[in-house]
Amino acid sequence: MKWDAKHKTQNSGVTLVSLTSSFPSSKDVNPKIEPVTYYGAIKDIFELDYYGNFKFVMFKCDWFEAEEDKYGLTCVYFNKKLYLNDPFVVASQVHQCFYIKDP
Repeated sequence: MKWDAKHKTQNSGVTLVSLTSSFPSSKDVNPKIEPVTYYGAIKDIFELDYYGNFKFVMFKCDWFEAEEDKYGLTCVYFNKKLYLNDPFVVASQVHQCFYIKDP
């Protein structure tokens, strides 16, 4: 994110699609499992090396609140951080995305 702030291009935006269970109402006893998209920005990158046998690349991310507007576009609110206690994700689980400011 620091690099992105100084340049016209950006590389830190990520999305994660996760199957998440939720209850449509408080009276419902059966959870609904649906894909939910999470929006974030990479803060740090870690490579875990298990003695040369295998490696994992992990991202430490800031996750943000997002909602769909009346035109079907996704609005990400960078001033509303989410999941502060769960910032890590394996790099293979996310996709790169690009954010633009809404005029």
